Amino acid sequence: MEKIFFISLILLANHVWAECNFNLTKASGKYLTELENANLRSYQNRSVCEVLDQEFGNCTKSQISKLENILNIKEILGNYCQPHLPPYPSTNKDKFLKGAQLFSWKANEGYYWFAILAGEKPQNNINEIIENKLSYKHLLVKLGQLPSNIHINWNSFSYVGNKREIRFSLPPQVIVKKIEDKIAKENLILSK
Repeated sequence: MEKIFFISLILLANHVWAECNFNLTKASGKYLTELENANLRSYQNRSVCEVLDQEFGNCTKSQISKLENILNIKEILGNYCQPHLPPYPSTNKDKFLKGAQLFSWKANEGYYWFAILAGEKPQNNINEIIENKLSYKHLLVKLGQLPSNIHINWNSFSYVGNKREIRFSLPPQVIVKKIEDKIAKENLILSK
């Protein structure tokens, strides 16, 4: 039964940027809550946590309010899912004084991921980018933590240190616009 539920979650995850999929978010949260309540740590799964994190980031304040009445999403994401999600952003501003590199790519499961790394020159390898991946909502938080007036290059990648393949691409235009608006609001300078 759990395997069927899990597979259906992954298949539904392809509706990523269409807005918050309220039913998928609720189902993911309930599934993870039941695993937590049953102390079934061996069933923790990165994919279900990533589905919940990505979908929750797309929800409106009204949808988030409804979800929070049903389950404790912050508890699930902050505790149960934490070993399976990228770390929540905290930024040492001094590292970013010389600018930043922003990367975006679409993963096989359909979600867009982002990474923002210190420095103006794209000398990062793929592993470093993947290790620092952020969901869309965490990217917005991270952008708010950067020092003002720095240059950000988006998808300016020239060095690949291994054979692991990522195809860098921009998310849908509506998301690009929201990221550009956040960059402008934070007095950052975007280069593409």
